[in-house]
Amino acid sequence: MGAQTENSELIKRTFGKYLAMSILITLSATLGMMIDNVIAGNLLGSGAVAAIGMSLSVFMLFSGCAGILETGAVALCARALGNRDADRVNVLFSVSLAAALAVGAVLSAGGVAGAGALATMLGAASGELHADTAAYLSGICSGAFAIVLLQLLMGFTRLDNAPQLGIVAIVGMSVCDVVFNLVAVCVLDLGLHGMGLATALAYCVAVGICCTHFLSKGNTLHLVNPMPHVGQLAGVLKTGLPDSLTRATVMVRTFTFNWLLLTVASAGAVAALSMLSSVNSFASSVTIGVGQTATLLCGIFFGEEDRGALKATLRTGMRMGLVLSCALCAVVFAFAPQVVGLFGLEGDAEAFGVVAVRAFILCVPIDLINQLFVNYYQGTGNVRAASAIAVGQSGLFAVLFALGTVWFWGATAVWTSFLVGEAVTLALQLVVASVLWKRKGAKRAVAGAAEVVANEAPAAAMAGDCDGVALGGAVVDEVTLLDKMMYLPETFQQDWRAFSCDPDIASVAACSQQVAAWCEAQGIDGRRSYLVPLAVEEMAANAVEHGFAKTKHPAIDVKLILKRDGTLVLRMRDNGAAFNPMDLDLSAADPCSAVGIRMLRQGVREVEYQNTVGLNNVVVTLPAPSGA
Repeated sequence: MGAQTENSELIKRTFGKYLAMSILITLSATLGMMIDNVIAGNLLGSGAVAAIGMSLSVFMLFSGCAGILETGAVALCARALGNRDADRVNVLFSVSLAAALAVGAVLSAGGVAGAGALATMLGAASGELHADTAAYLSGICSGAFAIVLLQLLMGFTRLDNAPQLGIVAIVGMSVCDVVFNLVAVCVLDLGLHGMGLATALAYCVAVGICCTHFLSKGNTLHLVNPMPHVGQLAGVLKTGLPDSLTRATVMVRTFTFNWLLLTVASAGAVAALSMLSSVNSFASSVTIGVGQTATLLCGIFFGEEDRGALKATLRTGMRMGLVLSCALCAVVFAFAPQVVGLFGLEGDAEAFGVVAVRAFILCVPIDLINQLFVNYYQGTGNVRAASAIAVGQSGLFAVLFALGTVWFWGATAVWTSFLVGEAVTLALQLVVASVLWKRKGAKRAVAGAAEVVANEAPAAAMAGDCDGVALGGAVVDEVTLLDKMMYLPETFQQDWRAFSCDPDIASVAACSQQVAAWCEAQGIDGRRSYLVPLAVEEMAANAVEHGFAKTKHPAIDVKLILKRDGTLVLRMRDNGAAFNPMDLDLSAADPCSAVGIRMLRQGVREVEYQNTVGLNNVVVTLPAPSGA
């Protein structure tokens, strides 16, 4: 078996834990419109579905504003957590929340007041389609503030170790939306306006559920006065820029496709596109959910300068995401008529819909790869790369293809353009990454990669793992395309050594011995060479004996970082119950027990602990001896 990074098991478990929550966060942005489409199609007819489809661009504007704030704020907060900067996390939380409230209020007021003008602007110029579109917009816009707030709050509950609350909020919103819609249409006879109001109210219910976390004892996020820190909003917006570009491009794509379909096909094709937007929202909840999970973890690991963990996160996201997206693709393609039937489409709208769903769903696995890298680049601060991919995959190449082929291929050109756009975007990524890597110079790139991979080799290599690197160094993994696409600086964390151990006492003791051997090989002074292995053994043993009682798949990793100034940093991470070893009560314990922890308390000033995304993190900094 090839060498693995030290975080692979922890990352796999943590990624899986937060993936469901991330998918639901993404789904929440458009779930209300999806429910409205289904109910409208079955109770009010295809004309109502077309009106909701014409409103989609405005709904995308709401979720786009939410997306830029949520993605930007969570990515920056994750990096701050990686740097162990809790004050910055609270500042970002407060500033982004204030911005969401302000933006949401403006969108709500403007949308309700200008519903008729918006309907005209979106292409529903006159007649019943204009009246229906304006009616729906006037209702849904009243909840714009809640749509913006919900996505942001769900992002922060996920960041603050409460991912389960988002699931409760989504379930509550979905149930309320269905009930409120049925009452509005079947009991109060309020039509599309009532459906919009019902959905807006359902989002308010979900916001209320999320807010309960910030009043709980487990909350670690605290509001501060945002006014002195307004400048921080620029960083949030810059980091979230790719998401806003995605939404803007989707708006342009939706407007263009509506116009093309009305020109070369019929209103039935527009209704089919509206239905396809709901299918797209559901499918994208998987791809974007995988990407947003990567943003959260990559932001933390980038803040820690952990190259191995970043690479493991991408690999994990790729594997899990492709399994989910390929399964979704197969099921939807096979049952396309039944999927279309859920929306109550009839006649040419139904015929268009089946072709549209089958052509579109093939692009989902490619979309997964593109989206994963968009979010990885956001988490690592490479906004330029993330923005370029976001614009390409969300519509630029699709629109260009449709405009060039729709005149002789008809509506099929529009349905096929989704797959073409994703494929072209991925192909360009691969070409650009390879070209940029080549420009660095083959010799320097190979030498740099060899040094990094040598540091990434697992502790098992020290015991003779043939695919790893022993103390003397020898065998390394070859540079892969993934390495080229990560775009990390050559100097990104080259001064560390990782050690993994199984969650049992024998492995903990072996890990401690490996740490001691490494310290000796690096010429670490006697005091630190004695103290660090002892602390590793006792803190890891404490996690094994007391922290994993309720953990299904326990894992521990240990990292030692030797800075160029001689400072030695010990970082331990595990997925057991939240517990700070430095808070261990030693007053009544045997004076000969927990020697390593006792010595740390006496001889080390800088010991930091935090529990992030369900993982315990202890960071101990030991400066070089004076005069060394």
